[in-house]
Amino acid sequence: MFAVARGTTIPGNHMKKAVEWKNRVLEGFILALEIFYLLFRMALAILESVYELLLPPKEKSLEGQIALVTGSGHGIGQEIVRRLAAEGCIVVGWDINEEGNAETYKLVKEEGFGSRVHFYSCDVTNRNDVLLTAKRVEEDVGTVSLLINNAGVMICKPLSQQSAKNIENVFNVNIISHFWTLEAFLPKMKEKNFGHIVAVCSACGVVGLPYAVPYSASKFAVRGLMETLQEELRISENNSSIKFTTVNPIMVDTGLAKKPRNRFPSLANILTVKEVADCIIKAIKREQSELSIPGFVMTLDRFMRFFPKKVYQYSRDFMDTGVDPE
Repeated sequence: MFAVARGTTIPGNHMKKAVEWKNRVLEGFILALEIFYLLFRMALAILESVYELLLPPKEKSLEGQIALVTGSGHGIGQEIVRRLAAEGCIVVGWDINEEGNAETYKLVKEEGFGSRVHFYSCDVTNRNDVLLTAKRVEEDVGTVSLLINNAGVMICKPLSQQSAKNIENVFNVNIISHFWTLEAFLPKMKEKNFGHIVAVCSACGVVGLPYAVPYSASKFAVRGLMETLQEELRISENNSSIKFTTVNPIMVDTGLAKKPRNRFPSLANILTVKEVADCIIKAIKREQSELSIPGFVMTLDRFMRFFPKKVYQYSRDFMDTGVDPE
């Protein structure tokens, strides 16, 4: 056996270190290229966004699509049904209120599109009712390609005065029902790799609204559901072609907010259901992922959240827009 003299380098160790160094350099070079490619793609995405802002994309036709609208017997849902029927869609309306559905049908019939609409009484908070009614729709009308989750309830009281029953009902209607309609209609969309899912959310899902804590919380959940589901399908379904649109209007004259308060109505006035329906149809035809009505609400909120909490609160106090408790 021969001893290695002190200070002598073993050739094998030297080669090993050289290989490790080369691998690290190569990994660093590859990472640098990936970062450069990422920045390049991000820059292109920003330019594309600016271009589409200046020159909006061509609106696609909705003619012939089978659209299902929850909450079709009143307010925004009723107006969406009317607009979709005029666009040439076959429209399925769901509402637990049969009188509301009958009123919507009457309006659509008077406009000459009665043959394009079908109405079903359905409790969207009841999973079995949703799945059974969805099966009837498939048999009677066909495969739904445009799902609009619109049904919603709102109770404006301090949280301490919100009953357990009311809180559960707000969440069941505003968010849990989305899971049941997705269970009913998303599998077919995935099978065909075609479809569009729309959530009529709220600006209260962007900015928390005092005296409507359960409502705001449920609408924040809707935004979370839509964003994560879209990402899940993008990753798991190999560039899924299913589209998503989340719409966040400020207060709408549906009667849900009994005591609205607005210091600057010329800046952000209470919206009519027609205005909201127009924006929703346009967003669907342009395949917009998310929008607020009016458009500056989300942008302003994101900007203000860069500042300390008190700055954000001072600006909200100055705007003095919201609801008073019932």
